[in-house]
Amino acid sequence: MPFPMFVPALLSTLLPAPMSASTLLGLSTPPLHLTVAVDMTGSSKNPAFKYADQARLLSQSVLLNQLRSGDTVTLLRICDGVQTVADFTFQSKNGARLGKADILRYTAALTKPCTGKGSAITAGVQQAVKRGAQTKGVGDVTVLFTDGALLDDPKRASLGAAVKGFLGAKDTRLLFVAGLSPEAGAGGVSVRDSFVKALGGSSADKRVLLAGAYDLSNVYPTFAAQVKAARR
Repeated sequence: MPFPMFVPALLSTLLPAPMSASTLLGLSTPPLHLTVAVDMTGSSKNPAFKYADQARLLSQSVLLNQLRSGDTVTLLRICDGVQTVADFTFQSKNGARLGKADILRYTAALTKPCTGKGSAITAGVQQAVKRGAQTKGVGDVTVLFTDGALLDDPKRASLGAAVKGFLGAKDTRLLFVAGLSPEAGAGGVSVRDSFVKALGGSSADKRVLLAGAYDLSNVYPTFAAQVKAARR
C-alpha cells in the first residue's frame, strides 16, 4: 500500500535516504530509545498549517529512516490525556526496516484527531521521560510534535521542570520539538515564543532542537544528523 499524499514542501527532505552498506549488511549500531509524542490538539484544527499532514509525515519518517534494529520505540498520542500507541524494542534481520504496513498503522493511530477538550503536553513530556528512564544505558531521543499552545494544559506550570529533568538524565541525547505555531497567543505574543519562554533555560540547551509550523523541512536534516551523532 503506498504512502498517502503529503505536504509537497516537506517531501524533498523527509523522503527515505538510500540505505548505507552497513545497514544493508545488518551491521549493528548503538541502540537508541526513540520516543515520538504527537499533540493532536490546537493547530491540528487549523488547515492552513496542514498540521496533521506534517505530524503524520514526521512520525513516518522517524520510523522509516531513524529506527534501527535494537532500538526501543515509544509512540504517544496527546489529547486531553496521553495514550500509548506503541512501546516495543524493534528487532529485524539483515538491516530490514520496520514494515511499511506497520508504519502506516502506527502513524494513523498516532495522528488520529482529538475529540475532547484540554491538552496534556506536559504530561506527554513527563511520560516520555519516565519511559526513557526504564531503558537505562540507552540513549534517549524524543520527538515532540506540538503547536505549543499551553493554555489548556493543566500541568503547564511544570513544563520547564519536566524538560529540565529530561535534559538532566545521563542518557538524554536530543529533544526535537516540531510544529510550533506562529499564531498570536496571550498578549499578542506568538504561541511559539510563549512555549519557548515556558521552557526557560532549557531552550538554549544544545540538545534541544526547535522547528516551527513552517520550517520543519529546513530543520529536519539537522535532526537526522543529530540522531546519527547520538549513536556514536
